[in-house]
Amino acid sequence: MFWHRHIGPPRGSRGPAFTLIEIVVALTIIAVIAAIAIPTIKGLGREEKARAPVAALAALVQEVRQRAVKERRPYQIVFERGGIHGLADGFPSGKREDFLAALDEARTPPLGQEIERTEPVTTAVETAGPAGPAPAGMAGQPPSAEGTPPPATPSPATSPRWAPPWSVSIALEEKTDCEVLFWGDGEWDLLEGDDLRRWVFQPSGLASPGRVRVRTAAVEVEAGFDALTGELVRERIEFLDSQP
Repeated sequence: MFWHRHIGPPRGSRGPAFTLIEIVVALTIIAVIAAIAIPTIKGLGREEKARAPVAALAALVQEVRQRAVKERRPYQIVFERGGIHGLADGFPSGKREDFLAALDEARTPPLGQEIERTEPVTTAVETAGPAGPAPAGMAGQPPSAEGTPPPATPSPATSPRWAPPWSVSIALEEKTDCEVLFWGDGEWDLLEGDDLRRWVFQPSGLASPGRVRVRTAAVEVEAGFDALTGELVRERIEFLDSQP
């Protein structure tokens, strides 16, 4: 006679489970990882916010350069203490107040200007020969003469639409210092009061090498751009406070 022996766990017993020590160790590891990761994530978010003006400027440089090449005309980026502006070359550049007034005027639609509208005109076609009864369904409409084209179908009235010239502005937060350093400058130029600095992009796509520095009480961001491609080739971020 052969006896069958059951090798598995006895009936009514529970499967393997975590001990209290294992649970405590796992929770400790999770707490350590969270303590390391959370400040890092916060730091990344703070860094991304700090470099936002430079990222916007990098995109604007590419847009201005492409427009200058495509339209075969100079474009410019204007720096002033309150913002950075991309637009076609030719705006007043002597004083900040004059420039902002001209930019605002260019963006404002004309008031009180009469808009010319084109009304559809229908020309009657004269026919030769005696007049007879009009065909069914054509009462009140003179038949067209043989070889004479029918009247043109009236087109709906159209009116010209005003469109402002292309321009983009990047506003700088209050109490933000903006400095520029172009080719030939001996030192950084801090934009204060009514100062303006123009960065012109030629139809060839070339521009003088430019560096821009934006500084607040908490952070300083510096960026350098290539003269041939306009790409951002140098970037430095320095936090000036002790906030993590």
